[in-house]
Amino acid sequence: MVGKPRRESVKVAMKPSPRISKRHQDDPGGPTSSANTSAEVVSTKSTPYQRMLELLGARAVEAEQGATVVDSVEGLREVLQRKGSTTKLLLRMKLLWISDHAYGQWKLIRMHFVDAQAPETLDDMLSVFKVSYEANRQDIDSLLLTATLWNLESDSELLPSPGTIVDINEYSNLRLYNGTQCQLTTRLSQLSWEQANVEVQLK
Repeated sequence: MVGKPRRESVKVAMKPSPRISKRHQDDPGGPTSSANTSAEVVSTKSTPYQRMLELLGARAVEAEQGATVVDSVEGLREVLQRKGSTTKLLLRMKLLWISDHAYGQWKLIRMHFVDAQAPETLDDMLSVFKVSYEANRQDIDSLLLTATLWNLESDSELLPSPGTIVDINEYSNLRLYNGTQCQLTTRLSQLSWEQANVEVQLK
């Protein structure tokens, strides 16, 4: 009996999917090329340090441009006497001295400021304001700006030196006490000043 001839098996090569082929045509480098591209993008970004410097610079410009600069105690008093005023202020004053105080268990300092452009020497102003302060507190406080900072002592190296012109960029509780005395509360991080030709702003 003659058997039926055996059919030889034929392997058929499958054509690659057109969609897959198109993808590789668009991206001839495949996954390796994509990874390289991502690495290049990351390497061109600025560092966190650089981005923070840019942010601080932008905020300083915004604060300067968007705020009214007040550089005298009398000018500040006039602004505060205008009830309902919502003008953003940047206070620029000259530091005379810093005094230590306590409220219960909490330590605080008070920074005593005069007009930024006061022409008198620091020694002359201290001889009038600081030396006679206890005996003439009410009168002297009405001529100066007093800023309160909590959890600090007057001998801290982080504080500006007497005679330094300080920018008070932000603050709270700005008010006229007894109708004449300019007072506010602030933090060290909200102050900036120039000392030894180097601008200082703590964060």
